[in-house]
Amino acid sequence: MSGNTIYRAAPLQVKPPRKVSLNTFLRKYSKGKPGIKYEYNKGLIEKTASMKAHEQYLVFNLLKHFSSTPSAKQGHQIVQELEIWTSSNQWRKPDLAFLTVEQARAGAQGFEPIPEFIIEVISPNDKINIVKNKVYEYFNAGVKILWQLFPEQQVIEVYRSPEDVELCSGDKKCSAEPIVEGFVLSAADVFKAL
Repeated sequence: MSGNTIYRAAPLQVKPPRKVSLNTFLRKYSKGKPGIKYEYNKGLIEKTASMKAHEQYLVFNLLKHFSSTPSAKQGHQIVQELEIWTSSNQWRKPDLAFLTVEQARAGAQGFEPIPEFIIEVISPNDKINIVKNKVYEYFNAGVKILWQLFPEQQVIEVYRSPEDVELCSGDKKCSAEPIVEGFVLSAADVFKAL
């Protein structure tokens, strides 16, 4: 060691997370706990915060706008925390998901439909690598449009593929068309206080 160079000890190695079986996850974690939701990713449990009461205004704004769309008039719906299988070993609960009447019928018959439009509210506690990995996972599963809402920055990232992303803020319009006919609104309308 010479000069003014400062040396520090290497950080301790972090143990890799313990894997659990799908049956264990479904039995112990799939229902979550108050304020927490768990998702399953290839044997690992990913713990995230559920939507909080102070974020429900976003849902209110989105559903209010959705209710006047042709899609809503056809009976399609946007639902909260729909449980979906994105692959045989990945189980997710997106904050909001668009379900067509046909998909609801298929679900009633035991099929697992994949929503083509999903909305995720990104909280300060979300880990960036998990958030970004889920973009690819959703599109690999068949999602066509993904919105990620960042309430602190009042920005929406609109994905049409993992590499095709558009940023919306202020009066810039965000669109879920052609998947959700008529669902076009500004970021300001999504984030406005009630």
